[in-house]
Amino acid sequence: MVNMMGGFYADNDSLVRAEGHRSCGIAAQALMLAAQSMGYDSCPMIGFDFQATGELINLPKTHEISMAVAIGKALSPARPRAGQLPYEEVVIQNRFSK
Repeated sequence: MVNMMGGFYADNDSLVRAEGHRSCGIAAQALMLAAQSMGYDSCPMIGFDFQATGELINLPKTHEISMAVAIGKALSPARPRAGQLPYEEVVIQNRFSK
């Protein structure tokens, strides 16, 4: 398995980068679910200065930040998200959309 994986990712930097971000998303979701199970609120975050944050934490040049996750206790309930699409418009079962 290890040999196959090495060959799959070899010389494909965009695949390696995409896989890294997918893995970070999965890890962030697990972290947020664990926080929720312990009674904490969380929020994935982008929109900050990735480069400045990397410098602040001495991030090696071979690494990059995918996102941040804020965890704590909410001061008030989250506001409803604007523009939510109806369930029937975004969930398609047993077929591809037309």
